[in-house]
Amino acid sequence: MNGAKYEGQWLDDLQHGIGKESWTDGSVYRGEYFGGKKHGKGLYSWNDGSKYDGEWQENKIKGLGTYTWLDGR
Repeated sequence: MNGAKYEGQWLDDLQHGIGKESWTDGSVYRGEYFGGKKHGKGLYSWNDGSKYDGEWQENKIKGLGTYTWLDGR
């Protein structure tokens, strides 16, 4: 187990719909899931303070979005 905690919608024992996943290192994803994967719109915040707010496809950053680094870039 990767230490993740999921709160949200399910379909056929898979994360599906809107949910929140958090990890023991402090990283958090809030957004859409499809078939157990981050898919659609979502915000991922890493434990170092950087974040990505935008589109996801099959657990990967893909499409339009904004990535913000810790230093504000």
